[in-house]
Amino acid sequence: MNVKKLFGTNLKHFRKLHDFTQEELAEKLGIIPTHLSRIENGKSFVTAELLDSLCVIFDISPAAFFYTSQEFSGDDSLFSKIDLVIDSELEKLNKYLKKKIREK
Repeated sequence: MNVKKLFGTNLKHFRKLHDFTQEELAEKLGIIPTHLSRIENGKSFVTAELLDSLCVIFDISPAAFFYTSQEFSGDDSLFSKIDLVIDSELEKLNKYLKKKIREK
C-alpha cells in the first residue's frame, strides 16, 4: 500500500466533499496549488502542521486520511452509524434521567 497515494486520494475526496477547488484549499492552507496537486497525486506528503490544518478545515481526525476504501467507503455511512449510536444512547440517558427526577 502506498501511503502517499492513499492520503492523496482521501484528501481529494474531502476537498470535493466540501466543494473546494485546489486553488481555494491551497489558499486556506497557505501553499501553492501545485503543491496541493502533488499531495493529492501521491507525489509529495504533508507536514504535521499541514495535516493539522487539514483536520481543522475538514473537522476530521488525522486517521480519516489513512483509511482504505475497504475500511471507509467515503460516503459518510460510518458517520451515520456513529450518529445513530449516539442518538440512541442519548435517548436512553434522557429516559433514565427523567425517571430518576420523577422518583424524587
